[in-house]
Amino acid sequence: MQVYEAHGIRFEYPDGWELSIDDSDDQLAITVEGPGTAFWTLSLIPERPTAEEVIESALQCFEEEYGEVDVYEVDDPICLLPTIARNLDLISLDVVSKVALRACETDHFSIFSLFQVSDVDFEETGAALQAINASLTWEFDDEEAPAVDPFEFDNLFGGLE
Repeated sequence: MQVYEAHGIRFEYPDGWELSIDDSDDQLAITVEGPGTAFWTLSLIPERPTAEEVIESALQCFEEEYGEVDVYEVDDPICLLPTIARNLDLISLDVVSKVALRACETDHFSIFSLFQVSDVDFEETGAALQAINASLTWEFDDEEAPAVDPFEFDNLFGGLE
């Protein structure tokens, strides 16, 4: 396993998976890509929208992009915090994709994680994607602030199209 530890967060991901960081001037997103169609993304949102707002915005983007989206409410906390969690099934060109959306709030930022994988690749990589979410932790000293630039929340999901 590999370990990512920065910006007050820590998570583990499988060896051989590719990690990339987008810390452009208006967002911070950390993405881990696995084999096939599997990927996991974590966003830190300094404006601290509520977890409900984060999930609703993500759902709206998926519904606009895919039209037919099956949404399932689940109980799956991240960072040991109260979490709004939804699982989605998407159909595009006869391919079913599974998506997991998780959002929670801290004193410093809102945390949003998303993973997506095709139904075909889920058996091989689904457990690894779930394990990444399960390993996610955060910690800040009370006086420490996250080293991310503020950004417009509406721009967060622009890369999903």
